[in-house]
Amino acid sequence: MAKSRNTFTPSWRSLLNPDPEGAERLRTAVTGATHLVRCGAGRDAVVIAPLQRGLAALDALGLPVEDGYSVLADRSRQEMVVVVEDGWAHLWADTPGVRVLSDGAWLLVPVPGGDGTLAAAWLSSPERDVEATWRAGDGVPSLRGVTAAVDARALHEALARADSSVAEMTAR
Repeated sequence: MAKSRNTFTPSWRSLLNPDPEGAERLRTAVTGATHLVRCGAGRDAVVIAPLQRGLAALDALGLPVEDGYSVLADRSRQEMVVVVEDGWAHLWADTPGVRVLSDGAWLLVPVPGGDGTLAAAWLSSPERDVEATWRAGDGVPSLRGVTAAVDARALHEALARADSSVAEMTAR
């Protein structure tokens, strides 16, 4: 008997709600499942609300749903967080529902190898999830070595396209 080939390609939107088992793991995570890392040192975190809007932007970018993109979900606040190269915060200055965490800000992330919590879970974990990657030169947890595979300019444009699509549908 021939094996059927699964041709389903998941979308980012399909990650909006975790499966029941995953949701239970995040809901009941113990203290220590997450930690704070310093933003800056070459990396910013773009926070997009609501989560569904951010996922629509990633779908508009056409990125495959896989590890390596450094995308988090804060399900408690319904926000998506994308780690990007620093220097592009000005793109988001007038974008409603978006804020940028830059040098001096802190981001809650799952501990390496962990699931995280409802407040911080990877939708696409960094390409290199090694404890040493999370340490800056001074030993403080940092985004410095974390993969920033999503281009900030492309994300900004994709969010604008996603927002205009929603506006068009609402106007009808």
